Amino acid sequence: MIRTTFDAVTEELEPGVLLVRLSGEIDIASTDFAAEAIRAAVAPPARLVLIDVSAVTFCSSAGLGNLVEARNLAGEHNITLALVGVGRPVDRPLTVTGLGNQFRIYASAEQALSEL
Repeated sequence: MIRTTFDAVTEELEPGVLLVRLSGEIDIASTDFAAEAIRAAVAPPARLVLIDVSAVTFCSSAGLGNLVEARNLAGEHNITLALVGVGRPVDRPLTVTGLGNQFRIYASAEQALSEL
C-alpha cells in the first residue's frame, strides 16, 4: 500500500467564487482525490476558481495533469481559473515543462481577487 499525505478543502469565498486549498503531496497515490476536488469546484455555477497550492510539498507529473485538467475544464465552462501561492514544489515542474505560462498565477488569494 502506498501512503501519501494529501488534502483538499474547498471554500466558497462569495457566490460563484471558490478557493480550493490543496496540501501535501500530489502524486500518483493522491491524483484521483485531487481530480475529484478540482472537478467539483471547476463547474457551473462557479465563475472564478482559485487553486491554492501554497501548502503543496510535492507535485509529480500526475499533479501537473490535475492542474492541466482544471485549466481545460475552466475553459470549457468559461470559468476564470488561477493558481495562488505557487512555491518551489509546484513552480519547478511548471517551469521545467513550460506549463507555467498557461496559468494565471498570483502570490495570494487576496491578490488574485483584487486583480480578477
